[in-house]
Amino acid sequence: MNFPQFAFNNVKRNGRAYFAYFLSSAFTVMIFFTYAVFIYHPQLDRSLMGPMTRAGMQAAAYVVFVFSFFFVLYSISMFLKSRNKEFGILTILGADSSQINRLIFLENMLVGAASIVTGIFSGIFLSKLFLLISMKMTGMEDLPFYWPFRAILLTAGSFALLFLVISLLTLLFIRKNNVLELLNGSKKPKKEPKLSIWLCLLGIVLLTAGLMALRIGELEPGNIFIAAVTGIAGTYLFYSQLTVLVIRIVKRSRKRVWRGTRLLWVSEFSYKLKDNARMLFLVTVVTSVSCMSAGFVLSFEQENRAYYLNDPSAIRFTSYSLENIDNELKVIDGILKEAGVSYKQLETETFYVSLKGMPRYYVEPISVSQFNKIADTYNRGLTRMEALQPGEAAVFYTKNPGGKKIPAGTIELENLPGALKVTQTRTEESLVSMFSSGTLLVLEDNEFKRLKAESEKENRISSRRFAFVVPEWNTGKLPEFDSPESIAGKKLLEWHDELQKKRQTDSFISTRAHSFLQLQQATSLFRFIGVFIALIFSISTASFLYFKLHTELAADSQMYRALSKIGLSAGEMRKSATVQIALLFFTPIVVSTVQTVVVLGPVMNRFGVANSLGPALIASAGFLAAQAVYFVIVRSRYVRTLNKWMV
Repeated sequence: MNFPQFAFNNVKRNGRAYFAYFLSSAFTVMIFFTYAVFIYHPQLDRSLMGPMTRAGMQAAAYVVFVFSFFFVLYSISMFLKSRNKEFGILTILGADSSQINRLIFLENMLVGAASIVTGIFSGIFLSKLFLLISMKMTGMEDLPFYWPFRAILLTAGSFALLFLVISLLTLLFIRKNNVLELLNGSKKPKKEPKLSIWLCLLGIVLLTAGLMALRIGELEPGNIFIAAVTGIAGTYLFYSQLTVLVIRIVKRSRKRVWRGTRLLWVSEFSYKLKDNARMLFLVTVVTSVSCMSAGFVLSFEQENRAYYLNDPSAIRFTSYSLENIDNELKVIDGILKEAGVSYKQLETETFYVSLKGMPRYYVEPISVSQFNKIADTYNRGLTRMEALQPGEAAVFYTKNPGGKKIPAGTIELENLPGALKVTQTRTEESLVSMFSSGTLLVLEDNEFKRLKAESEKENRISSRRFAFVVPEWNTGKLPEFDSPESIAGKKLLEWHDELQKKRQTDSFISTRAHSFLQLQQATSLFRFIGVFIALIFSISTASFLYFKLHTELAADSQMYRALSKIGLSAGEMRKSATVQIALLFFTPIVVSTVQTVVVLGPVMNRFGVANSLGPALIASAGFLAAQAVYFVIVRSRYVRTLNKWMV
C-alpha cells in the first residue's frame, strides 16, 4: 500500500466524521456553480433585469466563496483536534512530522476534490431546475439550458485554489505536541469553567450600548456600526461568561436541579457551554445576519404590497413648468382612453418648506379645499376636513415618520413669516402617492395662498401635481406584467422617456403598477439569492455543531458507559443527551431571533417601513424549522452511538 492509498483509506475509515464536512462543501460548490451559470448565461444581457441579476449573482458568489474559506478552515482545524490520538500512534510507529503533514494535506485535497466533482455534477444536473425557479421568482424571460463550460472552469479553479490554500494553512496551525500529549487526546480532565464578574458586566454594558445606539436619536450609519461592534462583542461574552453565570445560579437551587437526570445534564451542559462558546458565537452571528437579511427583504416586499393596495392613484404626474403641461396631459388622456377606462383627475399645488428647529425636515402645505377634493375622489376612508381658522394647521403623516414627529403646539416655517398652531394630527397612508415628503400640512385657504405667495418671493420650487384615479384598476389585486394597468403604464413611461431624451419636458411621471413590479423584481432577485445563501449558512451551522459533538462523542460515550454501570437507564441517557443537544442547536436560534427583532425594527423605520416584526419572526421560524430537521438527524446518530456503549 502506497502513501496516497493510505490517505484514501484514512478518509474512508473516518467517513462518519467527514460526511457532514463533505456534504456541506459539496453543497457550497453546487450553489457557487449555480450562480456562475447565471453570471455567464448568454440570454442575460437581453433581459431588462439582466445587468441587475448578474451583479446580484456576482455579489452572492463572492459571499459564498469567502464564507466557504472560513467554514472549511474552521471545520478542518476542529476535525484534526479529534485525531490527536491517531497522530500519536503514527508517531510511535515511526512517522515523522513531514509524513503526518503530507497525510493531512492529501486527505484534505481528496475530500476537496470529491466535493468539487460532486458539487459541479449536481449543479449541472439541477441547473435547468434552478433556471426555471429563478425565472419564476424574478419574473425574467425564458433562460434555456446551455453547457456552462466557463462556469465549470471558474468553479473548479476557484475551489481547487481554496482547498489548496487551506490545506497548506492547516499545516501551519498543527500543534507540535509530544507523543504522550497526542495519545492522551481529549482525556485530560475538564476544569471548572472560569467566571469573571467584570467580563459579565462588560458583556451587559456592550449589549446595552448596542441597544441604545439603535433606539436613541436618529439612526445614522455610525449608530449602526456601533451597534454591530458592541452587539458582536457582547454576544461572545454572553456565551463565554454570562451563560456560565446563569448556570451557576441555576445550580444553587438544589430543589430544582437535583431531580432525575436534571443534575446530570445541567452539570454537563455548564462545561459544554464554555467549551462551545466560540462555536455557538459563530453560529449565532451567521444566523443573525441571515435572519436580518431575510427579514429586510420580506419587510420591503410586505411594504411594497401594502403601498400598492393603499394607493388609489394609478398614475402620478408632476410638472415644474407651465409651457408643455396641456399637451402632456392630452397624451396621458389619450393613452388612458386607448386602454378603454374612465378616470378621475386630481390637481394640487404645493411647495416644500422646512420647520424651524428641525433641519432637513420638510413638509408640504396644501389648502383645506384641495384636501377635501382629494378626500371626495379617493373614497378610501379619507374623511373631509372641517374649516380651519387662519393660523391653524392640521398635520397628516403620509407614511411612517421613522421617529420624526412634529411636536404639539405652535410651529414656525423656515424663512416664512407667522406661526401656526397644530390642532390635529393624523396618519393617512393613501396620501403618500401625491405627497412624497411624508408629512402634509393642511392650512386654511387664505393662509395657504399667503404662504405660497411668500414662498414664490423666496424663489422656492413649486409644482402642479396630478393624480389619475382609475376605478376599474382598484380591484384589491396585485398587477401582473401583462395586466391592462401595466401595459398602459409601460406606454406612458416609454413616451415620457423619449421626451426626456430629447429634453422636451420638465416633468416627472410614475405609474403605480411599474413601481410595484420594479421593486417586486428587485426583492424577488434578492430573495432568490438569499434563499440559497441562507441554506448554505444553515447547513454549515449544523455542520459546526455536528463536528463539535463528534469530537466530544468518545468522552461522552465513556461517561455514559460508566453511569450505566451504576444504574443509568437507556431512557435516562437518551433524555439527558437530547436536552444537551437541543440546547446547543436551539440556543443560537433564540439569541439570533432576539437580535433580529431588536435590530430590524429601527433599521426598517429608517427606511419608512413600519411593520418589521412579522417578517423578522417568519425568517427566524424558517431557520428554526431547518435547525429542527438537523437536530433530529444529528440526535438520532448521536444517541445510536451512545446506545452501543451502554452496559
